[in-house]
Amino acid sequence: MEFSGSRTYWIKAMSWYRTQKVLPQKRYNPAEEWDYLEEDTLKHTRSASVCMTCQHFNYCCDRHCRTILTCHLHQRLIPHGDHLTSKCQCWIQRLERKIGWCPEAA
Repeated sequence: MEFSGSRTYWIKAMSWYRTQKVLPQKRYNPAEEWDYLEEDTLKHTRSASVCMTCQHFNYCCDRHCRTILTCHLHQRLIPHGDHLTSKCQCWIQRLERKIGWCPEAA
């Protein structure tokens, strides 16, 4: 400890510690390894009942920061663009739409 001049505070001399920078490991979504939906799974529709408004629709980013569209019911990837014009037979209305909040379809 050393005295810090005219003030009544004592300052403990800091010892120099050698620190090592530890970066957290990034965990990527296992959906990156899924295959795409088969062609006969999705049917074209002109209604609001499309993949984007389905309860099982989700999206995430891969390790290259590209958007991945997924269906957790089928555990498959959705081809880009098909989430806007197609649906499957297992389409379920999102719970958020009943409340009035559906950010994916906004």
